[in-house]
Amino acid sequence: MAKRVAQAWTPVPHAALREGQGLLQAAFSPQQSSSTLLRQHCRLVDNTLCTLWQTPSGTDISTAAQLTLVAVGGYGRGTLFPGSDIDLLILTPSVLTRIQKGFIEGFLTSLWDLQMQVGHSVRSVDECLQEARQDLGIATTLLESRYLAGSHPLLQDLYRALQDNPPWSPPLFFAAKLAEQENRHARCSDTAFHLEPNVKEGPGALRDIHHLQWLAASVFGEGSLRRLRDEDIITGEEYRQLLRAQALLSRLRIALHYATGRHEDRLRLDLQVPLARQLGYTDRPGRSAVEQLMQKLYRAFADILRVSAIAQENIAQQLATRKAMPADTDQHVALPTLHRDDPQLLQHVLSLFRSLAEDFRRRTLDAQTQRQLYGLRSAIHPRDLDRDPIARSEFLAILAQPEGAYRSLNMMQQCGILARILPAFGHITGRIQHDLFHVYTVDQHTLFLLRNLSQMWTSEAPQMPIANAARKQVEKPELLVLAGLFHDIGKGRGGDHSKIGAQEARRFARRLQLSSCDTELIVWLVEQHLQMSSVSQRRDLEDPQVISDFAHLVQDERHLAYLLLLTVADMRATNPELWNDWKGLLLSTLYRATASELRREDRQIQDLPQIVADKQRAVLEGIASMDQLRARALWQHLSGPYFLRYSADELLWHCREILAYQGCKTLVAVRPHAPEGSEILLYGLDRPGLFQQITGALDRQSLNIIDARIDTSEDGRALDTFLVIDNSHAFAHSDQAHTDLAAELRAVIEGETASKPRFGLRHRDPRHRFFAHVPAEIRVDNRALPRYTLLEVRAADHLGLLYQVGEALRALQLNIHGAKVSTFGERVEDTFFILNECGHKLTDAQAKALTQTLGNILNGKAA
Repeated sequence: MAKRVAQAWTPVPHAALREGQGLLQAAFSPQQSSSTLLRQHCRLVDNTLCTLWQTPSGTDISTAAQLTLVAVGGYGRGTLFPGSDIDLLILTPSVLTRIQKGFIEGFLTSLWDLQMQVGHSVRSVDECLQEARQDLGIATTLLESRYLAGSHPLLQDLYRALQDNPPWSPPLFFAAKLAEQENRHARCSDTAFHLEPNVKEGPGALRDIHHLQWLAASVFGEGSLRRLRDEDIITGEEYRQLLRAQALLSRLRIALHYATGRHEDRLRLDLQVPLARQLGYTDRPGRSAVEQLMQKLYRAFADILRVSAIAQENIAQQLATRKAMPADTDQHVALPTLHRDDPQLLQHVLSLFRSLAEDFRRRTLDAQTQRQLYGLRSAIHPRDLDRDPIARSEFLAILAQPEGAYRSLNMMQQCGILARILPAFGHITGRIQHDLFHVYTVDQHTLFLLRNLSQMWTSEAPQMPIANAARKQVEKPELLVLAGLFHDIGKGRGGDHSKIGAQEARRFARRLQLSSCDTELIVWLVEQHLQMSSVSQRRDLEDPQVISDFAHLVQDERHLAYLLLLTVADMRATNPELWNDWKGLLLSTLYRATASELRREDRQIQDLPQIVADKQRAVLEGIASMDQLRARALWQHLSGPYFLRYSADELLWHCREILAYQGCKTLVAVRPHAPEGSEILLYGLDRPGLFQQITGALDRQSLNIIDARIDTSEDGRALDTFLVIDNSHAFAHSDQAHTDLAAELRAVIEGETASKPRFGLRHRDPRHRFFAHVPAEIRVDNRALPRYTLLEVRAADHLGLLYQVGEALRALQLNIHGAKVSTFGERVEDTFFILNECGHKLTDAQAKALTQTLGNILNGKAA
C-alpha cells in the first residue's frame, strides 16, 4: 500500500532542490547576511516540503488536509543551516486510518528519495503532551514549532493543550535547562577557548543563544532575544552584543557546512586558515588572517557567556519574585555605586575581588555587579595600580589566596578587568598556537594553570603525592600564582617567550613593589618554566651528571619545590589527553633525585666507581648466594655506564632473568612497569640492525616506545631495554600479551618473521594530516652530554619513525645507546644518545652526514 501511495506523488525533481541549494552556496560571501541565507534556505525547503505534501493524486488530497506538517526544533525557528537536519512533526488525529498511514509513509519515502536529511516524529496531540512531560528535548522542540501544511485546527489544538497543561512549569524547565547546559559545557571541558571550538554546542556557542531563547519562551511566552531585552533581562547593548556574536557564529557555521559538505560544527585546525580567507580576513603585519578570525570568534564566545550568565540570573530572580522557585542562597558580593572618574575606582574593584577570593566557595558576583564591572573596565588604567598602595595591597591579597585566586582572576578576565591592570595579558587573550599540543588559547591555558595550582591547595592530589610535599615548602603562594600568570605572556611576539615573559614579570613585580628576593624567584620561574618538563622527558634520569646539572640550575630546594608545582600545573593545563601517570612519575623521579643531590654536603659529582659498587652490592643481596659468582662473571663483560643507567631494582631484574635463562636463542623478558607501561629486556648476540628490527616489531603491535637503553657487552652481546605503553593501557596488565610479545620479538630477532614496520601517519584524523608536510628538524649536539652525542628529532608523528632513525644510523655505522620519545599532539620530539663505531662522540663530518641523511629519510627526499 505504502509503495502504491508513494507512487501517487507528483515527482519534484531532485535537481530543482539541489539547484536552489547550489545557488545559495554560490551567493554566499563575507558581505552577505547570514540570517538572510538561512531564511532563504529554510524557504526553499519549506516550498519543497509543501509541494510534496499537497501534490498527491486522487483522494489523497483530502488525506493531506486531515494531518498537519509541522517544522520543529532548529528548523522550526525559520532558519536552516546547509548541513542541518530537517526536524518534522507530523501531527495526527488520535486514531490513524490505513489511508493516513499510507499517506505518511509515502510522504517520508519521497523525502528520502530526494536525499533530504530528515528527522521526524508522528504523534497525536495527546501523545505530544505525554512525550513532552517525559522528555525535556521533546518539550523544547515544541517551543519552536511552525506550521507548514495540512490542518490548521489540529495544530491549534496542540497549542491550546500546551498552554492549558504545560508539560514543564517555568521553574522546572529553567532548572532542567540549566543542568542540561552544564552537562553540555562539561563535555567541552567547561571552556569555549579550545583550539578547535564547536561553534554550535560549545560554551558560548550558538546553542547558548538558543538556550536563552528557550528560557524566554518558557517564562515570557516568546522565544526571542528581543523579548529578553524588552523584559529588562538584558540591556540594549547586551542585546546588540548577542546579535553580533550570533551573526559571526552563524556565518562561520555556514562556511563550515559548505567547506566539508556535511553537518560539521567543529572548527578543525585544518579548516581554519582557508575559512579565514573565505570570510574576508587578510594577513596584516603581526597578525595573520586566521589569528584575526579566531580572536574575534573567542571574543564572541566570551560575550555570549557573560551576557548569558547575567540573563540567567535575572530570569531566576524574576521567577523567585513570582515565588515560582526558591531564591538564590549564595552570598552575592556587590559593588557600591561607582563613577568612572572616582580616583579610588581600582581600589574598590580589587577589594571586591579580594572578598571573592577569601570566601570563593560561598560568594559570587551578582548579575548587576558583573554588568557594572564590565561597563567600568575602560575607566581603569594600568598606572592606577602604581599610584594606589591600597590597590596594590588588595591585588596581592587576592594572589595570596591559593584556593581562591583562580576564581577571582578568572572573573576579572571575564569582566575585562585583568587586561586593564595587566595589558600584556590582553595580548595573549584569544591567541592560538597552531599545533595539537596546545589545545587552548594562551589566556585560557594560563587560567587553567592557575586553576590547577588552586586544586593543589584544595585537595591532596592523590594522582601525584610528590606535589603535596613540594607544596609544604611554598611559603608565598602569591609568587607561584604570579609566575603562572606570566609564564606564557611573552608568546606571539617573536623570540624566546620565556625570556620575554621574565622581563614582563620583572616590570610587574616592580609595579607591585615586591622585594628583590621575591622578584628574582618569580623571574627565574618564568624563565625556567620549561626546564623540568624537558629534563624529565628527554634526559637519562639515572645519569648522575644530569641530576647534578639540574641541581646546579635550581640551586636549592625552595626553587625546586616552586618549579615542580608550576611544571605540573602547566603540563596538565596544556592538553589533558597528553598528561599521564608516566610523565608524573618522571617528574617525581627528577624531583626526588634532585632534592637528594641538593641535601648532600659535598655537591661534587659522586664517585662513579662507588655508585657502581653500591648498586652491585644491592643486587647481590637480592639473589641466591649460589648465583653471586655467576653474576660477577656476567658483570665482567659490562662497562660502568651500564650500571649508572639503571636503578638497583632494574639491575636485579636483568640479573635474575639472564642467570635463569637456559635457552640458546635471544632472551626476551617482559614485565609491567609502573604506572601504566611494560618493560622489555633483550639479551643475546648483537648484530647490525637489531634496533630497527625491534622497533619495527613493536610498531606493528601498536606499542609506543617511550624509553630505550642500548648496551653491548665486551663479549658481543646486546643488553637492551625498552619501555612501552599502549593507548588502552590493557597491554601492561596482560600476562598473556607479554608472553605473546616475547615470542614474537624472539622470532623477529632470530630471523623467523619479518620485522619491517608499517609506514604512514599514525592518525587518520585530518588534523594530523594538516601537519604531515611540516619538515622534520634534526639537531646534533656534542656539548649537551659528557659521554654521548645528542641527536634530537622533531617531526610529524608517524608509524616507522624510530625504524627510520635506526636505518640512518646503521647506514652511517653509528650506534644508538639510548632514546627518549615524547609525543606532543601531532609532533614527536625524540632524543637519542649515540656514539660512532669507535665508541666516541661523532666528528663534525659525521654529525653533518647524519643531519643530511636522516633529514632526507624523514622528509621523503632522495639521498
